[in-house]
Parts: sequence; C-alpha cells; structure tokens
Amino acid sequence: MSIRVLAIINPTSGKGNITEHIDEIKKNLKEQNMEVNVQLSKKEYNAKRIVEENIKDTDLILVCGGDGTFNEVVSGLMDLNIKDISIAYIPMGTTNDLARSLDMPIKDISITKTLLKSKARILDVGKFNNNRYFCYVAAFGVITDVAYKTSQKAKNKYGRMAYYMKAIKELIRIPTYKVKITFDEEELEGEFIYGGISNSESIAGFKWFNREEIDLADGKFEAIFIRKPKKLSGYFRLLSDFRHKDYMINRDFVYFKANKITISTEKKVDWTIDGEYAGNLNLVNIENCNKAIELAVCEKDTK
Repeated sequence: MSIRVLAIINPTSGKGNITEHIDEIKKNLKEQNMEVNVQLSKKEYNAKRIVEENIKDTDLILVCGGDGTFNEVVSGLMDLNIKDISIAYIPMGTTNDLARSLDMPIKDISITKTLLKSKARILDVGKFNNNRYFCYVAAFGVITDVAYKTSQKAKNKYGRMAYYMKAIKELIRIPTYKVKITFDEEELEGEFIYGGISNSESIAGFKWFNREEIDLADGKFEAIFIRKPKKLSGYFRLLSDFRHKDYMINRDFVYFKANKITISTEKKVDWTIDGEYAGNLNLVNIENCNKAIELAVCEKDTK
C-alpha cells in the first residue's frame, strides 16, 4: 500500500525557485512508493486551508517553504487536533530558524530521496491567545518586526542580509514598553525593549542559546525579556552577554523557563509569531502544548 503525501509548496520562499524542482520532488517520492498531491501555497494562511481540505487523504505532509509556511501547516493540524500525521520539511525560507535548531539540511531537495529513512522528532507547539499557534517564537519589541516588514523582493534578492539592513534602521529609535509578566505563580513588572518566548536555539537568524540548554519537547519555553540600558555602555554589555549566552548576570536580561506565561502591556504592542505579524495587543496568554507534533527529520542524500 502506497503512502499518500501532501506536498505543500510555497513558490515565493527563499529565492523563489522551488517550483523548478517540483517534477524532481514528485519523481523522488514516487520511487519510494508514495502517491503525491502537490499544492501551491500562494497567499497568507493558504497552507492552513490546504491542510484542512486535504487531510482525509493524507498520511504524511511535506512542507517546502519558510518558517511561515511551516507554521500554517502546524496550525492546521493543531486546529484539527491531529497528532498521528508526521510533517517532513524542506526549509526554503530566509532564516529557517527551527530547521537550524534541528540541524536539518537547508534548501536541499535531495532529502526527498530518503524520506522513508527519516527520523521522528517530537516537538512542543506554543498556543498564542487560544486562537493561534507558534512553532518556535512569539515576540514583541525591538527588531521583531524585521521579518514581516522586509519585502519579499528584498528577501529574494539579498537573502538574510535583507533582514540585517532592515534591523540597522530599526535600531535608530528603540521604544520601551511597560510590561507585567506572570508565570508559574511568579510576577514581575518593568520597562522592556524586547520580550520573546521561544522553543528554538535560533531566532531571527541569530543563535540565542547554547544547544545543550534547549529541549524542544520538555513542555517549557525559554523566555527572555530585555530592559533598555540606562547608559551607552549598557548596550555593549548586552551585546557581550548575548554573544556568550550569559543572561543570568546582567540585570537588563530577565531569563526563565515556564509552561504558561501571561504578558500584559500598558499600551498595545505589535507581536510576531514565527516571524509573521500576530496583532497589536496588550494582553497575551501563552501555553506550551507538550509533544504536540511529529517532525520527520531527513538527512542529506550523500549519493
């Protein structure tokens, strides 16, 4: 009996050339006795709808796209409360943060030759205000809007450098936000320039944590909130501590792990989830959905 594969392809991801490889992908999968249903995700939230419309005839989902496309697919499965369908992933985006945390091959079509030999990885998923999901990060504040405000044209032309150019412009003016954070029966307040709740080693193309600190299926998020330094020297210390991944000795960093987190702000702030805009909000409830999805991690074909 053949395996029914739903291949969801975002034709604009990365350099925008994935459609040139559709025939190769179909050939590689058919050689492994797989039936392939190829669907192009051409607009926002389209991948989620494709999952909802095709899930009854699917044994495995293959995602060819960036972090946003992967998020939409996971969101579709979470809304349907489906846990017995694995997701294979060919990261084709600009930053591919989740894939980098898992040491997955980037933009490598050859993994479709060995899909049957993939290894299962169970991952947590974040629930955002009970109506959305994130796979690796929910964040607000400085630089968090760079991913969705950088044009697709610039991403295709300059790759990750497009993000860095946009980030430099964002750093000229850094706003602060009055924030109240509640987690694990603890509560703290302060003025912050950034807040991020993540389940990933890499965020926005930068390595935030040492790999041995991160367990993607432990039921907890890594949360970091950054205060605005009072002096210029404080910014240099922030950068130094960030480079060394040492967040416990600098009072401008608040770092903790938790399963449920509530963040309220005095004024509404823009939030992002997995690099996409998530709304202008002043109250966010985040919950870890432990071991919610199974990712089929493929190794690069060396033949």
